[in-house]
Amino acid sequence: MSLMREEQVVVFIHGLGDTPDAWDSQIDALPAGFRAVVIDVPALAAVRSRTGQFTLAEASADLLGELDRLGVEKAHFCGLSLGAMIAFRIAVDRPERVHSLTLAAGQVKPPRLLMTLQRAIMRMLPARVVAPQGVSKAYMLAVVDAVAAVDLTGELASVAAPTLVLCGSRDRANLPAARRLASGIPEAELHIIDGAGHQSNVQAPERFSAIFYEFLRRRA
Repeated sequence: MSLMREEQVVVFIHGLGDTPDAWDSQIDALPAGFRAVVIDVPALAAVRSRTGQFTLAEASADLLGELDRLGVEKAHFCGLSLGAMIAFRIAVDRPERVHSLTLAAGQVKPPRLLMTLQRAIMRMLPARVVAPQGVSKAYMLAVVDAVAAVDLTGELASVAAPTLVLCGSRDRANLPAARRLASGIPEAELHIIDGAGHQSNVQAPERFSAIFYEFLRRRA
């Protein structure tokens, strides 16, 4: 797949439990001059995992490998939840690949109680609900365990890319983290999307897209 030189690529990275079609509204509203790439990161990482375990570093490396295959050298990265953490990892480890960074419902140091509850719920649910096709339930639980151990606090100031932080006003579990991301990343912009919960891209798609694409136009 070849990309026109004048196009700028926007890479959408969904969250744990979501599927790539969660970004359909944003892709439909994509402004002229931008091209969308959506990658199913948990499935990709599970297939390519070299250790049998999930790590943000390995997931980000796998994603960049997929972009290499597509001929994408540099992109705007937009991630939600787990996708935001992977996008953050790319921005810190490979800043030369990042035009801009958008972090929606991202975390800095996930609350232990929240992660314990999420793991307990996933353990009770059937595999067909918890895991995407081709990925085991055990692997998805390993993803939760890996995310629970993350602490990005000391790396916030290392982000050099222009950054937009988004969070739904009803996403109480992630609002404190959104404010920490925006205050810790140099010159980051924070927008709270009124009335939206965790999946603000799905629950308030027009507002999400308007804020995101206005940011992209200024950074393009």
